[in-house]
Amino acid sequence: MRGPYPAPRGPLRWVKLIVYAALLIAAQGLLSRLSDAAGIPAPDLFLLTGAALVWRLPPPWAVLAAYGVGLGQDLLGSGTLGLHAAGVAGGALLTLLVRRYVADSGVFQMLLTVLMAVVGQWLAFLILNYWLRADLITADLLRTSVPLVFAGTLVLYPLWERVVAWAFGSRSGPEEHLA
Repeated sequence: MRGPYPAPRGPLRWVKLIVYAALLIAAQGLLSRLSDAAGIPAPDLFLLTGAALVWRLPPPWAVLAAYGVGLGQDLLGSGTLGLHAAGVAGGALLTLLVRRYVADSGVFQMLLTVLMAVVGQWLAFLILNYWLRADLITADLLRTSVPLVFAGTLVLYPLWERVVAWAFGSRSGPEEHLA
């Protein structure tokens, strides 16, 4: 399935990627500021970027690119280095299941893509939290933050998918790039 946005080529491709990265950082920063003021967790545009790459790259490259997106998020933040990298890569891994097994390209696929990305991210967070013997994730945090992150990320998905399509090109079908 090809959309109205062709994959950029040549120098224009790099300009679009740089503009996209700047827009990603600015939008996530703005959402984080607004959500902190409201007392709710911000939707995760870095996670949506990692999930969107799953639909545009072969699986190994998609997971590697998602890890790079999460590492960029870690470098911009002040948390544990590698935590978001593993989280976004974990979200990409579970999103690969949606790409592989769900042929619908409508609301159901959108819902499953965001759900699997958020679940994969938080599973990676939980595994690392246990591995590091850290107290980064508590039961109260899981109960209050994860549903709000999922809801906010789901609401922003259609809009952010248009931005991603502009920067990276339209997404492939469920079986393309899997061989």
